[in-house]
Amino acid sequence: MMFRFAQQAQVIKGRLPNQFAHASARNSFNHSVRFNSAVTLERQDSSNGTPANPLAQTSNQVNAAVNKVRHLRNNIKTNGTSSGPLQHSYNNKNRNIPHSTISVDSPWYHKVCAFEDCVSQTLYMSQTPRRKNMKQQSEHPNSNANPLFWDSIGRAMDLYHDLISTPELNSDRVSKLVHLLHNGLRANRNQLTRMNKKPDYDSQSFHKEMTNYLCKSLRDISGDVLQGKVELNEYGAMHLITAFKELLLFEEAVDIWKAAMNGSNQYTSNIFLNPRVVGVILPILYDNGVSYPEIQTLYEKSSSMINYFHPNLSVGMIRASLSAGENEMALKLFQQLCEESTEMKYGYLIETHLSFIGECKDLTVAQTFFDKALNDEMPYKIDLQVSYVKSFLRNIWKQTSDFNRVYEIWYKSSVHYGKGVNHGISSSLNDTFFDIFFENYAHDKLQGFQTLQSLIQTYNQIKPIDEPFFNIILAKCTIWRDRKIIDYIDKIYALYHIPKTIVAFRILLKSMGSVDDASNVEILQRWIDLVSKSDEIGQRFIANADWAALRDATVTWTQYSREDQLNKERQSSNSSSGSPKSSASTELFTASNGDVDYSHPALQAANASGAFDDHYSNNYQRGQQQEENASNINQRMILYLKIVKRYSPYCRDSRQLARLTTGTAVKYSVLHEALSEFQELDVTDIPVPYFGNLKQNCN
Repeated sequence: MMFRFAQQAQVIKGRLPNQFAHASARNSFNHSVRFNSAVTLERQDSSNGTPANPLAQTSNQVNAAVNKVRHLRNNIKTNGTSSGPLQHSYNNKNRNIPHSTISVDSPWYHKVCAFEDCVSQTLYMSQTPRRKNMKQQSEHPNSNANPLFWDSIGRAMDLYHDLISTPELNSDRVSKLVHLLHNGLRANRNQLTRMNKKPDYDSQSFHKEMTNYLCKSLRDISGDVLQGKVELNEYGAMHLITAFKELLLFEEAVDIWKAAMNGSNQYTSNIFLNPRVVGVILPILYDNGVSYPEIQTLYEKSSSMINYFHPNLSVGMIRASLSAGENEMALKLFQQLCEESTEMKYGYLIETHLSFIGECKDLTVAQTFFDKALNDEMPYKIDLQVSYVKSFLRNIWKQTSDFNRVYEIWYKSSVHYGKGVNHGISSSLNDTFFDIFFENYAHDKLQGFQTLQSLIQTYNQIKPIDEPFFNIILAKCTIWRDRKIIDYIDKIYALYHIPKTIVAFRILLKSMGSVDDASNVEILQRWIDLVSKSDEIGQRFIANADWAALRDATVTWTQYSREDQLNKERQSSNSSSGSPKSSASTELFTASNGDVDYSHPALQAANASGAFDDHYSNNYQRGQQQEENASNINQRMILYLKIVKRYSPYCRDSRQLARLTTGTAVKYSVLHEALSEFQELDVTDIPVPYFGNLKQNCN
């Protein structure tokens, strides 16, 4: 496959022209990506120097190009072999890890065989099946469907620790284990994303426990590598760094890579300089403060280790270049990647295509790649990953503050995902979209609410509304601090025949923290509704998330209100003390020592005449109002303590109760002040409904 750039109907082969980067920043060209036997990116200047339509398509040329490449694709051997010398070298360099052998005389023979069987077979089961053609999608296997999968990972780690001091635990075996842990991480995340209902992370969910276990295992192995106890090959090092990246532990990934590079083990240093590994770490390094010239130097140093074009390395450099705004370099590497790629390496093209959507700061280029993916105009099937779409939305908003453009991308993406999309994917997209929506309408509640009502109707035409959609809106609309809007969303669940899960009940209670006139009776009823729902779904104790919702409705609101009141009093005091009239009045009656002389005849006469009655009256009324406000504010704090005391038997254990009182008081000073009253509180007015599942665990 060949990649070309055309400008004004002329094909320019080789290096990209420098003016492209500058023109790209001005968005003064129409970018159109079209794939044929020569994959082409066209740029057409409008007659007046500005784009007549930044997203106009050269439909006939594009369709002809795509049809031609589809025809050519049929001639590509599905086994990925090529007669070209470069491709022959490439395939040799990317051979599979050779099978490790072990002597039957080894004292560790049986454990090594058990390790091999456990890791190799489980790794094979967890690998993503290779697609048979460019348009076929592939899914990660559902590892949860095999009950032995997670058990095998645990047994593999036990055997790893048993064999760590033996020579049989070589780099190939350790790398296979890291690969298996990485696959487990992906399988766990994949299953979580596709769940209709997110797990309660305050309960000890399987997914949370498994993520923690996988993370700990990866840390154990990385520590052993850095201490020289075990070694990895380039595949294992790549999976190790990628796993930490996917765990969002970017700084830790950088620290591990730098420690390996700067360590005394030359073999390990060379492994972590391998293009497979450097391709993963390059964009992470740039995002963590490494300059772009240093990134280029590292890229060139890693490239010099091999005599062929490595797609892993080029993808990493493309992503780093996009983050740095070096679009010319990114497009040049994309051109080379297309020239070198065969059908067996289509995954690199897909990953790079998505990077241009989510990471390119040139919105016109990003839009072009987005449209091509959306319209299925590429010779490979693109799974439009939601994380890249979300990044595209944020880039649009950050650069343009154009909500209409954000809405257009959100709408097109929602239509693209369709009615059958998993709730996890649609919720992730909607979460980012409504972040931007409420930021846009933060100070225009009336127009925002009208637009919100229209959005709800529009979304329901795209796909049936699910509970997470309303949960997201309910959680974010509190920025308006309006009870009527919260009540509207509360009632709309029933209007769309959506039963509320415990998540909705938590959000409704938490939202009371944004309603200043919410009564204690109302908050208490929301709490009773929540714990009743918790009992209904079979909870054995009141979860942390339930207590957190109560805290935000009471303690957090009290802290915010107290600080707001103090700020207003401070401003009022500064305003009064700075009054020229006040200063002039007291100056007449000031003694030589600077104090007011209350025995001054004129002052006594003025006081007797009633001249200061209004002044004293205003001060008295202000003081009374402040005391009343403080009392009202404290009422919610007392309610929190009373509910905690009344429902404390339903805590999981005494440690949870301690976190609700002394633990929470560390962060909230208002609670710290009120804790002394906790033991003496009368809680007979706090009702407890009948529970069939919640048990008294803490007496």
